[in-house]
Amino acid sequence: MRILHIQKVKALVGSEKYFLELIPELEKNGIKTHFVCIINEPDRDKAQLFLDAYKNSGHSISFQFFKSDKSIFKILNFIKQELKNFAPDIVHSHLIHADFWMSLIKRRGNFNGPIISTKHGYDEDYISRYGFDASYIKPNLYYRLAKFSEKYIRSSYAVSHGLRKLFVDAKISDPERISVIHHGFDLPNLDEKKYQPIRKSSNQILVVGRIIPFKGHKHLIRAMPVILESIPDAHLTILGHGDEDLIHYLTTFCQEKKISEHVSFEGYKTNVYDYFLGSDVMVVPSIAEGFGLIFLEALNAKLPIVGFDVPATNEIIEHNVNGLLTEPYDENELAKNIVQLLSQKEMAVEMGIKGHQFLKEKFSLKRMTSETIECYLKVLS
Repeated sequence: MRILHIQKVKALVGSEKYFLELIPELEKNGIKTHFVCIINEPDRDKAQLFLDAYKNSGHSISFQFFKSDKSIFKILNFIKQELKNFAPDIVHSHLIHADFWMSLIKRRGNFNGPIISTKHGYDEDYISRYGFDASYIKPNLYYRLAKFSEKYIRSSYAVSHGLRKLFVDAKISDPERISVIHHGFDLPNLDEKKYQPIRKSSNQILVVGRIIPFKGHKHLIRAMPVILESIPDAHLTILGHGDEDLIHYLTTFCQEKKISEHVSFEGYKTNVYDYFLGSDVMVVPSIAEGFGLIFLEALNAKLPIVGFDVPATNEIIEHNVNGLLTEPYDENELAKNIVQLLSQKEMAVEMGIKGHQFLKEKFSLKRMTSETIECYLKVLS
């Protein structure tokens, strides 16, 4: 079986880390893969991290830089040449750009095989406003492209039930042709001596991810003054790069509330596990999440997680078992839950242990790989 994966890549984040886990396992199972990577010039530096990691894995990849998404004819010609060279049995597209490009190629008769699409997320601007509530969706450009593309996609799978429900409720996907495959990863053993915990306080709160609106950093920052009333030495460590305007808003808020010494913006870090091991609580304050690799990384570090009761957070956090779920966007309750875990360390440790067990039972790489191969076989049959 020959599978060509295609995605527009902007950085080394969730879906890109997914490839670094999945592709080697597909190859071990006798599936020949090739990755086609489209990168816009403004994203060259951030995308290079992914290219370096993928090339170091030794698996087949082709990539090309384009001025922008408007270079569509050049992009389509590049993809068509890759299809001709590799001759895949299936094209597996990821995210809206790849879905659209492959649907155009399919429509023009330049590829006759089936297309499978993985839904890693939806329009970030929409999610920032409405989460995964489909009732507010209007036929904007993103929606029309997704709706058009789905006509030429044989089968789709979403990375969470919440995301699948969004695509079905929005009438983008036929419920009979979209399933769910949760992510699964083999994460490193953090008990090894090579990791050096980074701790800025005896009560360290950690948040990791791109600083963009739907990730909900503003809710956590606004909760910090309340947290500090109960835990005066609490420190929030923020890892990740992102929207400069949003970062300015967050830092200005910290200055105005005189909490800057309790909040550190560390930027993008490659040694994230050192921060995991130095922290007491992981917070994922997202408005909604397609899945979120960060959940699995936190469970692997035996950290309890606090997040809002929204998809897919509530598919991974079991309340009072491996973390605490919060009424969506209630910043006072968010603060209360964080304080509870910081002040009751034995409870937090117990939740972390249960979370680690949950990770091993439910989110293994073997399970994700097996379900992906089953999807391929079903489409070919």
